[in-house]
Amino acid sequence: MKKTFIISALLLSIACLGNQAFAQESKFKALFIYKFAEYVQWPTSPTVLTVGIVGTSDVKEKLASFAETKGGLEVISIKSASDAAKCHMLYVPESEEKNLSLYTSFINKKSILLVSDNSSKVGKGADIGFYLEDGKLRFKIDKNNIESKKMIPSSKLLALGQSIN
Repeated sequence: MKKTFIISALLLSIACLGNQAFAQESKFKALFIYKFAEYVQWPTSPTVLTVGIVGTSDVKEKLASFAETKGGLEVISIKSASDAAKCHMLYVPESEEKNLSLYTSFINKKSILLVSDNSSKVGKGADIGFYLEDGKLRFKIDKNNIESKKMIPSSKLLALGQSIN
């Protein structure tokens, strides 16, 4: 009985730590996305950038909080590929990865920065993709694709990410 209780308590604490790690990862992704907006120049130089979040994601809540505190961003929900036309930046979380090709084909050469949870999609439609390395959040970036959409990534952004070209 005592062993069962200890094992149950241990499993519960591990589950809680997993949830905290997931919450931290979402917070860092939101912060990265916020910073991407600062380090990419759009051809129209908007005063407020619109970031669309596909589906549901904890990142949306965290990013909206940053936007409210710091300003410069509007965060909206995206339910279809045609909704992406309202955005300067689009985030496709892992839960919506199956629909990534819909968004990449719709965006094509429009000046919309597409950020994915999957770094393997960078160079295959996504401009920036997250990955974990040694417990740290990192990103890959496709400079050529971003520039082909008439956006300019700063040298600081390129130095922080792993460029695929």
